[in-house]
This record gives sequence, C-alpha cells and structure tokens, in this order.
Amino acid sequence: MSFDYQLSISKRRQSVAIKVTADGVKVFAPQGIDRQWLEAWLKSKSSWVEDKKRAVSAQQQQIQSPFRRYEIQIFGERYQLALSQRRSYIDHDAKCIGLKTRAQPGTEGARKALFKLLNQILLSYVTPVLAEYSVLMNSQYQELKIREYKRRWGSLSSNGTLALNSLLVGAPKWVIDYVVVHELAHCHVMAHNQAFWQIVARHYPRYQEAQAYLRQYGVGLQIEKP
Repeated sequence: MSFDYQLSISKRRQSVAIKVTADGVKVFAPQGIDRQWLEAWLKSKSSWVEDKKRAVSAQQQQIQSPFRRYEIQIFGERYQLALSQRRSYIDHDAKCIGLKTRAQPGTEGARKALFKLLNQILLSYVTPVLAEYSVLMNSQYQELKIREYKRRWGSLSSNGTLALNSLLVGAPKWVIDYVVVHELAHCHVMAHNQAFWQIVARHYPRYQEAQAYLRQYGVGLQIEKP
C-alpha cells in the first residue's frame, strides 16, 4: 500500500469509502469485508488519494496564521495584529488590530481572546445591516448568535435564532450582506427551493457572486488552531 490510513469498520455500512483530511486518510468499510480485496481496491485508488492529499495540503496553506504571521483578514483586507498590554482595539485607518491577552500567542487561550474581539467587530457591522434588511424583507428573528462553525456560514433555527459564523469577519462586507439576506430569507422559506432563491435575488442580486467568493476563498477565512 502506497499510503497510510486509519480503518473504520461498521455493521451499518454497506460500501467502502475514503476520506482525506488534514488529519490523514480514513477508510470506512462494512463488517466482514475481504481484507485482500480491500487492499487491492485501495491500491487502485492510490493516485486519487495522492491528488486529494495535495489538494488538502494546498488548502491548509491558505488558512490564516495570525499568531505566526501577525496579520489577519478583516472585511476582505489585511490587518496587522499587535499584542496590546492595555486593551483590545481595531484601527481601520491604520489597518491594525490590538489584542490584549495573558495567554501565550498561538495557544487556545490566545485564540479564544482573538475570536472574542473578532465577534465584536462582526457584531458592530452586522447589527445595522440586520436592522435594515429585516425591515426591507419583513423578516423577524428572535436572537443573534455569532460563533465559529466548521461547515456553515450562517443558519436560522426553527425557534428564530439567527447564527453567523465568526469567520465571516474576514470576508468583504458585500459578502457578509449576502449571508445576512440568505438567513433572513429563511424566515419566509426554510427550504432552498425556487421560492427561496427568488426572495434572495430580489433583495440581493449579487448573491451568486457572493456564493462564488465563499466557495473560492472560504478556506482562506479560517484561522489555524493550536
């Protein structure tokens, strides 16, 4: 076998699958599978696995490293990150943010302090945007939550909680506006059907451009973990 992998056997699984992530290669197979057949099948997938590993590696290089490079993306622009002894702040004119934390740079504590500041920056921007579009779209939500998510930029729950991904703070404002409109449209239609996209298009004609941005540059908005 030309690559290392972690094997997961399950009674419920009926087919074989390969998943390549930054943590390595995982193989999922049904219980009772013929190991000789599995090894031969995996060997036939070696080229595909290597291609996926290179793609994952390239994506990992796009992820932001604020505590190694001391810069971070805010609203689509590069800002310098400085450690502050007095207070956390953001200076849009100087393109700089100051972070006050007792934690060592690169630790989970420092990352949490950074996200607390990023959440405040994002909240200050989206609050008036939400107020404006809520009226224009006649969309009502109960509360707003901002936190880091792995696989979604926003959501609207059945109880009216509108959630936004903290990482959106790195996207241009016009992209953030799209996510706001997208989630507010769910106040009227929960499914992603034709009626839903008609609402989005009516209030945000650039929605396809914003979607393309998130597909192409979304990985670059992520922030590395310790």
